[in-house]
Amino acid sequence: MTVRQPLQCSLVQTTTLMRRIALHSLLFDRGKLAAALLGVALATTLAFVQIGLYRGFEVSSSTVIEHHGGDLWAIPTDLEVLDNAETMSVSVRNMLASHPCVRDVRALVYGFVFIRKPNGTRDNALIVGAEARAERAMPWALVAGDARELDQPLRVSVDRTDFAKLQLGNGAIGATFEVNNQRVTVAAVTQGIRSFTLMPYMFTSITNARRLMGLVEGQAHFFAVGLQKPACADDVKRWMAQQRDVSLVTRADWMQRTERYWVGGSGAGLVLAFTAILGLIVGAVIVGQTLYSMTKEHLPELATLKALGATPWELAGFVLWQVSLLAVLGGGIGLAIAYILRGVMARSGLNVMLEPSTLSLGVFATLMMCTVASIASLRTVFKVEAATVLR
Repeated sequence: MTVRQPLQCSLVQTTTLMRRIALHSLLFDRGKLAAALLGVALATTLAFVQIGLYRGFEVSSSTVIEHHGGDLWAIPTDLEVLDNAETMSVSVRNMLASHPCVRDVRALVYGFVFIRKPNGTRDNALIVGAEARAERAMPWALVAGDARELDQPLRVSVDRTDFAKLQLGNGAIGATFEVNNQRVTVAAVTQGIRSFTLMPYMFTSITNARRLMGLVEGQAHFFAVGLQKPACADDVKRWMAQQRDVSLVTRADWMQRTERYWVGGSGAGLVLAFTAILGLIVGAVIVGQTLYSMTKEHLPELATLKALGATPWELAGFVLWQVSLLAVLGGGIGLAIAYILRGVMARSGLNVMLEPSTLSLGVFATLMMCTVASIASLRTVFKVEAATVLR
């Protein structure tokens, strides 16, 4: 490329000139630009989707805990995860309610049940029965029916994403099937409430849940404890320490324990991380090869600029402007594709959480990929000799 104006001493003018050379050379070779943008876009899409899936798995594994609320949770001692529930008697509730710092105690019945579909085949599902609170409605995300209908005998809710699995038509309200050899009726439909194991969630009143799981009045698998003030949590824990078979944990700790068990312990997190890293490596190789090829092609121009007084860091702008353009354009395309895939995957019951924290991590991963991709080109620029132009 021919430089038509002499290099000025001003840093602003040098930066402007280098940006013009870098971007014009990148835009001139449309084939290499398209390949580099494709590499960044696909790697960025994979990073956003995998990070979003990881977060989505975390949320789905602990969503019942989050929505049931409570400052503390009474759980069987040494229980590792919500899904391995054990029955607790009403005496635990009574003891908790007798403490002056406790505002309320709400029971939760949660466990696996057998279902028989309309065609006669059997499957598993998760039944959830909670003592609700006005500000903690369960189930949430209702799209059809009325949650108050769940108080009627043997009424349950199902999620829209489970219609096919449960062999229910689009008009699921009023449909019937068997749960633990008892016929239930669908009274409400939710959207997007999925378990980590992808077993169907069925919400109902706590009375119905006890009946379906064979529990007696007062029994529950967990108790959520609301405190008068959070500062007295330690006092309540010490007071309950006399019950060796029951432990009190904060809601946040119980959510984290459940998330670690499913997402970390199952290996799903490692698989997602490996796939995302592999995609970033492939993207870095594609972008790195494109930048290096362009840098080699324009070494005479860079040597000329160095002979005219440009510093190595000013010459590095040739690479940095190019990689910045690829990061912004390719990353933007990748993010747009990730949002499209989120909608597609949601219809299959997979929750891709593109919230601020996951977006920030995805942007950071894209910037790191582009930075690594530019290292070889930057080294070439720093080593360029002014004498090259005379050869």
